[in-house]
Amino acid sequence: MTHTTWTSIWGCFAAILVLTAGCGDDDGTPPAATCTGAGCTCAPVGCSCGAAGDCTAHCAEGTSCSLSCEADAKCNLMGELAITIDCDGTTDCKGNGGDDSVIVCSESANCDLKAGARSMATCSDTSDCKLNLGPDSTVHCTDMASCDVKCDSGDCEVTCDPGTTCSLNCGPDDAGMAGATCPDGRLVCGSC
Repeated sequence: MTHTTWTSIWGCFAAILVLTAGCGDDDGTPPAATCTGAGCTCAPVGCSCGAAGDCTAHCAEGTSCSLSCEADAKCNLMGELAITIDCDGTTDCKGNGGDDSVIVCSESANCDLKAGARSMATCSDTSDCKLNLGPDSTVHCTDMASCDVKCDSGDCEVTCDPGTTCSLNCGPDDAGMAGATCPDGRLVCGSC
């Protein structure tokens, strides 16, 4: 073989190495979440659980993540940082998230969730929400939803539209007191 042929072969081999070096699934970025159970799938930023699924998702250490729970699935999402969970249909959702979590519970979903400070929740349709939230969290209860909210401390606020059933317990553990009812109908821990 001539020098030109070897140069061409090595050039092609080097090009293949450069092109394949970036391939694979390890780009140095940890996955946002992992999920186990029937019907559970995860993408880089979150997971979903479909009809008849029984899913348990965990946010990767030091990351936020999300879970979409649909139809009649059972879902559980755990994370140290913020979680976003969206439950609809006749789903049964449980979970525990950190500060700034977002909870959406709609249709006839049953949501029993805990989240940290400054979390936001919306419960609509005929959903049943049992929420244990950190300080400065807000809940909006609409349509004919039921919202049973416990706020560990700080200024939590629950807005209840006509037709909803709402309660707010303020304080650590179960020793808290009922939230105050403001003139505009909001329930609050703290002052109106």
